[in-house]
Amino acid sequence: MRRRESVLEWMWNIVQRGERRIIRVMVLASVLLIVMQLSAVRDPLQFYMAVASKVEAPPLDLPSFSKSVKTWQVTLKATPPAPILVIQNGQVMGSLAKGELQIMVQSGQIQLDGIGVSQTVRVQVLKKDSQLLEPRQNQTVVLQGDIQNLTVRP
Repeated sequence: MRRRESVLEWMWNIVQRGERRIIRVMVLASVLLIVMQLSAVRDPLQFYMAVASKVEAPPLDLPSFSKSVKTWQVTLKATPPAPILVIQNGQVMGSLAKGELQIMVQSGQIQLDGIGVSQTVRVQVLKKDSQLLEPRQNQTVVLQGDIQNLTVRP
């Protein structure tokens, strides 16, 4: 004959069954979280856009910032001609080894790298776009084996 459970045993069994269910729900939630995180790591922007399209209004079209880059023409002359590198934004725009260099520049700084040149060299702005305030027409920079900067400002 089956023994009758006491109220305390009955309550303890209910708590254990509830505990098992809670553990199962937590394991399923953890697996779901891992799957969501892995899909976000693969392509975070695409993942965000997919989730946002379901939750929010349609995604906004963002303007392209690359269209706003404007360039101007500047002509530099080195006296005497020397292998001075003209650098802007980490890119070598050219060298003044032939004495004169015509380049297209953006707003910001132009570096004149005269490191390794043993003689004193004068770099003059021969021509510039009329829209530029700086560098000034006929502005001269003296290099003595160092690096000097020219500001480009519309």
